[in-house]
Amino acid sequence: MGKARKFLSREQALIAELKEALGNARSLEDVYEALSRALLSLCEADHLAVGCANPDGTAGLQWQTDTVHPLLKDYAEWVQEDFVFRATVVQPNVVLSDLQMLRGQPLAETETFRRSQGAGLKLKRVLASLLFTDADLKGGIAMYRESSRPFTVRAQWFLQQIIPYVSRAVARLQEFYALRFERDLLKAIAMGGSPVLVLNSLGRKVVDTGPAIPLLERWFAPHELSDGVPRAWVERVRVLSRFDVAADPRLESLTLERGEDRLDVTFSPSSVSWGGRALWQVRMHERVHWLRPDWKEKLTAQESRVADFLHEGLANKEIAGRLHCSVETVKVHIKSLFEKTGIHSRAEFVAKGRRG
Repeated sequence: MGKARKFLSREQALIAELKEALGNARSLEDVYEALSRALLSLCEADHLAVGCANPDGTAGLQWQTDTVHPLLKDYAEWVQEDFVFRATVVQPNVVLSDLQMLRGQPLAETETFRRSQGAGLKLKRVLASLLFTDADLKGGIAMYRESSRPFTVRAQWFLQQIIPYVSRAVARLQEFYALRFERDLLKAIAMGGSPVLVLNSLGRKVVDTGPAIPLLERWFAPHELSDGVPRAWVERVRVLSRFDVAADPRLESLTLERGEDRLDVTFSPSSVSWGGRALWQVRMHERVHWLRPDWKEKLTAQESRVADFLHEGLANKEIAGRLHCSVETVKVHIKSLFEKTGIHSRAEFVAKGRRG
């Protein structure tokens, strides 16, 4: 009994040390270092990985690990096939063993095992938990063993005791990373004055400059948008983000036309990335006709051309040359312009006719 109390006392002291270290952690590396010092030896694990949710909103986690990076570096691409993820996501903040996750399914038949073999690892046992706060995924922790001997109940119990502290530490870091990530993105896109969207590789909006959303709402109907992003652009970015085939460079720009108004759009990789994955900067430049719409709709096609020439500051003789007509005909068009808009001079027409 005395031996058991001594054993428990040692673990409680270690939990207190970890609680303090995790409370002081300022990076995911700090969290990993604190945990690795305690967990690898106490739980007799060969590998440890600590993950943080992606601030760009994509699935999966960004992992900090010294040894299993070859397995987890592309985790977002196969997370839904990982038996560890599928089991732990339905029991958040609960430490599960591989036996509890697999429920009789042979490990060798799993995508996780196949990928670990391909990565040169011999992972046979795992203890893991996904970390949630307020129903939002914040991070994850996993310990692996290369021997067939299962993790002990003691190891599972100890990991469960520190899960609340790990969860709070990772949640705090995830919030910090998200704020820094957004700041860096806004700084990167502030170089130009035009409206900008930043989309992740799935075409989801990560951040936008203020004018971007109202501009898109002017150019697209509600059913053409998904979370403020044109559905066609979502698909375009997904194609541009593919690694298996070379994307058509013509996808990197497009021009939309509506009457005499134009919207020029360019798609380019952002200078800011997350976890090695490209983000796409969608920059928009709207070129609208100078004349206010309520005036323009009153004018004939020829009168609109005359209005444009007045805006350019051309004299009647120059306008006649452009239209291949007489000066008298130009005067007739200008008189009609003034009557339809209630204006009395060329200067007043240009000044009051400019689009607001």
